[in-house]
Amino acid sequence: MITQRTVTLLGTLTLMSAIGASVAMVDRLSEVRTEVQAELLYPDFDRRAGEVQQIEVIRADDNPDGNISIVRTGDGWILQQRDGFPARTDTVRKLLFDIGQLELIERKTADPGRFDRLSLVDVAQAGSAADRLVVTTADGETLVDLHVGKRRDSLAGGEPMVYVRRTDDNQSFLAEGALEIKGKAPLWLFREVVNVPQTSIRRARIVTADGARLDLERETPEGRDFRIVDLPAGRTVDSQYSVNNAATVLDKLLFDDVRTADGLVFDPELGHAEFTTADGVLYTVEFAADPSGADPGAAEGNGPDGKSPPRWIRVRVTVPESAPQDVRALAEKHRDQTKDWAFRISDWEMERMTATVDGLTKPAEAS
Repeated sequence: MITQRTVTLLGTLTLMSAIGASVAMVDRLSEVRTEVQAELLYPDFDRRAGEVQQIEVIRADDNPDGNISIVRTGDGWILQQRDGFPARTDTVRKLLFDIGQLELIERKTADPGRFDRLSLVDVAQAGSAADRLVVTTADGETLVDLHVGKRRDSLAGGEPMVYVRRTDDNQSFLAEGALEIKGKAPLWLFREVVNVPQTSIRRARIVTADGARLDLERETPEGRDFRIVDLPAGRTVDSQYSVNNAATVLDKLLFDDVRTADGLVFDPELGHAEFTTADGVLYTVEFAADPSGADPGAAEGNGPDGKSPPRWIRVRVTVPESAPQDVRALAEKHRDQTKDWAFRISDWEMERMTATVDGLTKPAEAS
């Protein structure tokens, strides 16, 4: 039979156990979580952002995103990992602004053995998921050297948060601020190859590696649809949508990757494509195989079948003297932004760029 004394004793023991557990939890939390008076991580950065000459994002050797080095030049910012291709000014400016707004709000662990939980393991170690952000001036002064880790949303709907630690310090913090560090190199770039409005294109010619030729022309000057010139007897268009897409592939054409055209062989035997606007501007697309024979961004390459060797494109722009001023201005802009560069486009865009009569049609009796 349970007596009142027994009940009291059991209750006392339970209370003492609960207090002990609470004390242990508080002690544990005190090691990794301590409120700090909110303060800017780099209080002078806003004032000195105009002095920034180079931004580096350093990652572990086995991180597939790779390193990023952005350098200020007289014409803007360039990305060294892509042969000096212009970086997006808005992306760079936002990053610099975000650094200046980063505010420490909570002290976290100082134990390197626990950095993996916050994605703050030193990037010198294999498997690190951190980004090491280094910002320097033209004089070589380091304004920022920071390991940036896991992001965390604000449960209250406020500013996003991120775990950080100064590279030379084991003390980590939870910081408030929208510090976004993009991944692979192309994400730092303005990815437009050209943007030729669909309505301005009048005809297209696509010649494939085997010599097959596809000619497309707009049915009427104001019409939307294109037709296949000299459609073979016994064939009919399989999809008007696909025909139109093949003719207007230069509309908002984006690249997946970019490099200098130097060192690539643009071989006529790989075929080519021509697109002519209503004002006579000619866009010629040429192809080159990747000299390495392998695509670092994909397992099988970006040929139309997904298995052929990856292919780079180059765009040539020819502007007639008779072109109106606004047309000439757009064409010359396209020429300037493509003349020294080779681009790798998506499988879908490459398929459109290498379309054939057989691929766009089907036997008439099957329609």
